[in-house]
Amino acid sequence: MTDPLPVPPDSSPESDYRLWIGNLDSRLTEFSILKILQKFGSLKKFDFLYHKSGPDQGKSRGYCFASYDNKASAEHAMAKMNGKLALSKRLIVKWANKDVSTEQEKPKMTINTGNRAEEEDISPQSKIQAIEAKLQKMQDRNPSMDLKAVPGSSQLSVVQREARLKQLELINAKKQSRKPYKR
Repeated sequence: MTDPLPVPPDSSPESDYRLWIGNLDSRLTEFSILKILQKFGSLKKFDFLYHKSGPDQGKSRGYCFASYDNKASAEHAMAKMNGKLALSKRLIVKWANKDVSTEQEKPKMTINTGNRAEEEDISPQSKIQAIEAKLQKMQDRNPSMDLKAVPGSSQLSVVQREARLKQLELINAKKQSRKPYKR
């Protein structure tokens, strides 16, 4: 029998100053990001994430995590790096730890049928109907939420092609009307 691996102690929010650095340009390397982050203080941990499978296997996921030894270094890095242009993209730097209080404030969608045993065995179809009903209520409250496609917003749309053809016909008609009359 093998001995179990030791479990690292839980890092409390007070001792873990972990940042999420996102919107990384695909040309940025792990080494270049690491060197930039080290300018702001001593790093405790650095995770640069790559795709493990699929067509992008081995390529950057576009974000990384960095943990600093102290809060001042983490805040300094966040203040200096957030919004800065790195190659062709602006970096986004946020705290990586989730705030438990904001998660508790978010309302959770529940379907009240009155019977607790029935709630666990709700069919996917009834869940879809409940969501559709909720969306309809939201739309009734706010009619400005109508999302309609703008005709001609696509280069390939039929409406846009027809409008362009009419425009060309008008231009050609004007050109022909300017020609001198010949007998």
